[in-house]
Amino acid sequence: MATFHLRDRAWRPPMLRSSSRTEPRQGASMAVLCDWAMSTALCVGVSAFLPAAVVPWILAAMLNLAGLVWLGVALTTAGPPFKRGRFTAWDGSLLSFATSFGVQAAARLGLLGA
Repeated sequence: MATFHLRDRAWRPPMLRSSSRTEPRQGASMAVLCDWAMSTALCVGVSAFLPAAVVPWILAAMLNLAGLVWLGVALTTAGPPFKRGRFTAWDGSLLSFATSFGVQAAARLGLLGA
């Protein structure tokens, strides 16, 4: 049976742990969010060179592919999908898919002028 040592830092509640352990998690979270924003910006930038009639559909397809790439990264390296208070590659995948579906919905409603 496992015993809990009161002086062991790993078993302290999160509010009693030192703040130095929470800093890298916030930095990693922001790194994932910035990487997702850069991949979305790349998709928008590439689709800007296309004819206006096909931009929404190609943009949605590229965002969907970016979501699949994020999903592949999440499956191979990110660990569990739900980490409270932290963005992971799973969240990047969900954001890419949601953005893709939003672009498709806006294109079908005629909001993008296509």
